[in-house]
Amino acid sequence: MPEGRYARIAQRTIGKPLAVARAACRCVALLACTSVAFTLAACSSRDAPSMVPSASFWQLGEHVEPLRIASCPSGTAPERGVSVALDVSKVTLSDVDPDKDLPGAAFVAGWHLSSADPAFGGLSGLVAEPDGNLLAVSDEGAFVWIRMTDGTPSAARIAPMRDASGAVIADKRWRDAEGLDLREGMAFVSFEREHRVLAFDLAGCGAAARGVSVAQFGSRIAGLRDAMPANGGAEGLALTEEGELLLAIESPESGLPIAQLDAMGTARLVGLIPRRGAPVLTGIDRAGATLYAVLRSYTPLVGNVIEVVALPLPGRESILPARRILRLEPRHGTDNFEGIALQRRGDSSLRLWLVSDDNFSSRQRTLLYAFDLRSPVQSSGS
Repeated sequence: MPEGRYARIAQRTIGKPLAVARAACRCVALLACTSVAFTLAACSSRDAPSMVPSASFWQLGEHVEPLRIASCPSGTAPERGVSVALDVSKVTLSDVDPDKDLPGAAFVAGWHLSSADPAFGGLSGLVAEPDGNLLAVSDEGAFVWIRMTDGTPSAARIAPMRDASGAVIADKRWRDAEGLDLREGMAFVSFEREHRVLAFDLAGCGAAARGVSVAQFGSRIAGLRDAMPANGGAEGLALTEEGELLLAIESPESGLPIAQLDAMGTARLVGLIPRRGAPVLTGIDRAGATLYAVLRSYTPLVGNVIEVVALPLPGRESILPARRILRLEPRHGTDNFEGIALQRRGDSSLRLWLVSDDNFSSRQRTLLYAFDLRSPVQSSGS
């Protein structure tokens, strides 16, 4: 936490009854109460995230083999999902000022994706696969594979997600998939309504993979003051290089919350992105030590304003400084963008993908945009 915040906390404690200080001491009874300011910071989620040692965080390496075995039991026949006809129309951005609107990225291409198959749509999470294709999740509980041919989407496959028994997840309350990341063929998916994370061994069983519980954390994130509403949970998910699991929480408080899964399976607040205006977090992905986040603001009769920012991975600092990569307004060509994916290219540059959730509505579109990231020294935005 920055020293300035400790100072402000200390100032607020001056003049308060001694009982407040004693209560703070009881919160950390095993520690000497040498600083009321530090104690209150540890006890109060209103002031800052409660930081925990990195050794206390959930680590993929400790769980990956049991998850694979449970998700793809011996003898399970792999499935590919159902191919659907994909209609692809090229679109572009309009009235864009590169320095102002795209300070950290260059627009490459965009497409409007649609299908006569009613199962296509609602794309909320996105990841770039090692072979260059894209994998998405639908908030109706489905995996959607998008094949890329010469850099252009050309076909799709869809498969409903399955529960731990192998049955298709039928109840909307349990299949509202939002966040997605992929590690060595294992898909990790965060869900709203019933707030949890499931793992699917797609490399082993494909569409027949079972959703195995990684964490079920109810409506509470440790360190956040308020409970998450049913439709305001873990909109985004990303794995660090070390295999730790980060969650982008849609419900804002004093900032936009980034949570992390601890060793006990509890989601704990580890960082806040400062809010400018009234956006919410809708997606995250990681490249190296940098986290990329999608921020969306919606105004009726105006539409969606979309911003992508780059920030350091949560660590000792609780307030995460954000550098603007792009900001798009309705006049540029926006929709309900929720999914983000980073793709390392052959020349080591990064391609950024965004996909929008059409909510299965004829008034919205599934848009897929590609941008190439500029290096920070080339970016003039903040």
